[in-house]
Amino acid sequence: MAAPRNRVGTVSLLVAVGGAAACRIGVLVGPFIKAPWLRLLGSGFEAAMVGGLADWFAVTALFRHPLGLPIPHTAIIPTRRAKLIEGIVTMVEEDWLSPEVIGARLTRMSPSDLVTEWLGDPVHLARLGAPLRDIFQTLARTLTEGETAAFLDETIRRQLREVRVDAASGRWLARAVESDSAAAAFETLATSFANLALRPRTAIEVHWWLDRSAQSLRAGGKRLMPFVLRRRLVQRKIVEAACDYAAAELRSAARDPAHPLRRLMLKGLARFAERLASGDVEALRQAEQLRAAILESLEAGPIVRDTLTRLRSQLEDELTEPSSALSRLIDRTIRAGILERLEDPGRRATFDRWVRTTAEDLVRRHHHQIGLTVREHLEALQTDALVAQIEERVGADLQFIRLNGAVVGGLVGLGIALAHWLAG
Repeated sequence: MAAPRNRVGTVSLLVAVGGAAACRIGVLVGPFIKAPWLRLLGSGFEAAMVGGLADWFAVTALFRHPLGLPIPHTAIIPTRRAKLIEGIVTMVEEDWLSPEVIGARLTRMSPSDLVTEWLGDPVHLARLGAPLRDIFQTLARTLTEGETAAFLDETIRRQLREVRVDAASGRWLARAVESDSAAAAFETLATSFANLALRPRTAIEVHWWLDRSAQSLRAGGKRLMPFVLRRRLVQRKIVEAACDYAAAELRSAARDPAHPLRRLMLKGLARFAERLASGDVEALRQAEQLRAAILESLEAGPIVRDTLTRLRSQLEDELTEPSSALSRLIDRTIRAGILERLEDPGRRATFDRWVRTTAEDLVRRHHHQIGLTVREHLEALQTDALVAQIEERVGADLQFIRLNGAVVGGLVGLGIALAHWLAG
């Protein structure tokens, strides 16, 4: 559709020229040589030709020199490029997109409605959650830093030091022993000790202990027992039997609620808790000694670092996958948190006012960037490209200006010729 419209002006000019030529020939040699209407029509076509040529010249002069001739005040856009760009920049910056115009537009907008509608699209919600997940991933990487492990290690020690050992502690321990969580804790502890008994490191420690016992017995004048204990085959059999038996009994105690070892430990804890609750001085002293021993022998650093490493890995895996449970929780929390706050009319009004005030302040501070952007874009265009873009967007309408020029010129010429004919 664009190509025929771009030829409208040319076609109208050709029609005017053709009509004027035909009428002139008809007046001179045709059968209607004395027909007054043919003269009137010829005058109209001649006037249309003049009007079409004048408008062709005017339209062409906007973009280039007509017929390539350097006529003054033609090729206006290329020769006045800098002034044209400056005019466009001024018009956009000071008239169309002035701070007052943008501010007036902002007052007619409801940012809270826009945010609510925007969050209704899951794609937009995922786009909002992605940078937050990136932030959480960055924070997760700090879990394996030495400072984090040292902080947690010191925190554990400080908490243990600050635990109060008194009658209230005894009552708490009594309730804990009687609760269902005590059985679960024992199962976990027994299973952990069973796994510890089967570790190669444990066997090495037991071998060391047997060697030390044999040396102590030999130093005490014993001969037979140290000789037996220092035999490697005997040691290996003793260690294997001890570790296997300990692991088997601990696993059995973890599974069987009626296992003697389980009942013995829980009853012992219950009696110790009763003594603490009654304020028994010896029980309190033993509890203090136990805490001191734990603090002295506690090596929480490796455990903390290992736990933090596993936690970091799990967090990174969860946050990398948008469909994971943690990622979905973040998206739900973002959406619910924002929407719930915007449900309150007062908060909506406060949010809208804050957005408008912030936007207006940013516009006034950086309004020159609008004109700078327009100027940079226009100056980056080659002159031919700039002319082509303008001509592409308004060329069709300019062709109709040429058509209108031919039509109006023809009607005016026809009217003048008719007036002369009527006047004799």
